[in-house]
Amino acid sequence: MIGCAVFLLAILLLVFCFWQRIRRLPLPYYEGRHVVITGCDTGFGNMLAKELDSKGFSVFAGCLTNNGEENLKKSCSKKLKIFPLDVSDIKSIEKMLKFVTSHLPDDVGIWCLVNNAGIAGSVGPIDWLTRSDYEKVMAINLYGMVDMTNAFLPLIRREKGRIVNMTSICGRITLAPSPYCASKYAAEAYSDCLRRDLYKEGVTVHIIEPGFFATNITDPNKGKSALRTAYEKCDPDVRHYYGEPYLAESLEKAQKFLSLVTNNNSGLVGDAYLNAVCSRYPAPRYVVGFSAQVVFRILLSLPESISDFILCSARPVPVNMGKL
Repeated sequence: MIGCAVFLLAILLLVFCFWQRIRRLPLPYYEGRHVVITGCDTGFGNMLAKELDSKGFSVFAGCLTNNGEENLKKSCSKKLKIFPLDVSDIKSIEKMLKFVTSHLPDDVGIWCLVNNAGIAGSVGPIDWLTRSDYEKVMAINLYGMVDMTNAFLPLIRREKGRIVNMTSICGRITLAPSPYCASKYAAEAYSDCLRRDLYKEGVTVHIIEPGFFATNITDPNKGKSALRTAYEKCDPDVRHYYGEPYLAESLEKAQKFLSLVTNNNSGLVGDAYLNAVCSRYPAPRYVVGFSAQVVFRILLSLPESISDFILCSARPVPVNMGKL
């Protein structure tokens, strides 16, 4: 009986290793394949644009800022084309679609759309935040993804290409401020629906799901500033309920949490992106980083009563809790 179990385990391990090997097989060629990437000013989008350009892909990079455009131009070949893009603005997306279409050869489409653009948004307890805070994050992290996909899908269908969407482990378990997590949960659901809708059309959809990595989104200084801004714009009664000590303790504990879980090896996310774009048989989902693959997966599988206790045990409490 034990021998059969060991044999079965060995077979499963061999199949897993073989499939992992298959996942790494590169496309037969890169030249002539066109890729559209959003959010290329900094971070993962910027990194991916440079890598794909160096490999010979024809890259269309969307940048929000003039500085982002200029810096990317200096690092890439003249083949890479940059266009000003705000994914929260449908007119900006339509302009980029016209730009891309005008630079494509006849009867050629887009091999891959990478929906990389994203923001952290406002930070703080739920009653510090407003509908507007949620709308600003959703406009980029979700609606921008939806609008970009709808705009470029006909060109992707032409090539039987693929769509790569950046989500987050915070789209599976709530570990960050609620507007960000809400947008990433929605992006996960949207990506799953999209993958299944296109399943029989030859267009594939792939999710990049990293844990916490050192980027602008996880910059502790920006997080501190955002938390204080949210506190200061609260109604006086709300500020009185929580109190300055709550704010100070929240800032301290948020920084400690980020220092524990943030991975400085951003190349891991870059590798996942490259595999999703460049391999013959990319995975539907790339969970990136030890924290996302192990720690948060364990928390996700626990009963809520246990995971809530673990995640909430170190949280500060409002100064005037129980005094209303």
